[in-house]
Amino acid sequence: MGASDLNFLVSTAMSAEKARITISNRLAALNDGQDEGSAPVPESFAEVFQHLQAAEDALDPLIAKALKNYPVWDSWLCHVKGIAPTLGGQCLAYLLPPRPGDDVGSWYKAAGLLPQWRPEQNLHRLPRARAGEGKVQHHRALRRSLWLVGQSFVRVGGYYRERYDTTKARLIEVHHGDEAWPPHRLDNVARWITVKLFCSHLFEEWCRV
Repeated sequence: MGASDLNFLVSTAMSAEKARITISNRLAALNDGQDEGSAPVPESFAEVFQHLQAAEDALDPLIAKALKNYPVWDSWLCHVKGIAPTLGGQCLAYLLPPRPGDDVGSWYKAAGLLPQWRPEQNLHRLPRARAGEGKVQHHRALRRSLWLVGQSFVRVGGYYRERYDTTKARLIEVHHGDEAWPPHRLDNVARWITVKLFCSHLFEEWCRV
């Protein structure tokens, strides 16, 4: 299996996951009486949900197998706490292998992790879709995957959780009392800084192998 195989497997798994979550939300609405659907619709939804879950379960070992073709997976990435084959596969499928002359900044740009100055807010913000500004230029699936990486780090602990905690504490100290820095922004910025640190380490290790 090559890079195109991993990309196909990861993209298929993410599509199945997205559809499964949609069905799950609809089923929850039906169970709570917030949806007016009636049988056999709920039964068919439950059946589709099971098929999608089975598809995800079948893809997981294939992604793990495909990762064996990436030396950086075995040498470093698989040992990072919080990075299971599913997340590792997303990282390696969507991040381009380092090229001569590139640095990790090329990954930051691709993922939309380079803050842009927003004069109307007097703040730096990460790029996102905004009315009247056309399509975003970054890889939205890559950014979503990296956000999940950050969530995993915060949830499972380890080295990158420690870096997140340290970063967040520093941001709280620097921006104490600043209304432009509410708790959710402090948390998000700390997560993205941690993710960028992880990306820099992955870039170095990928170059090394």
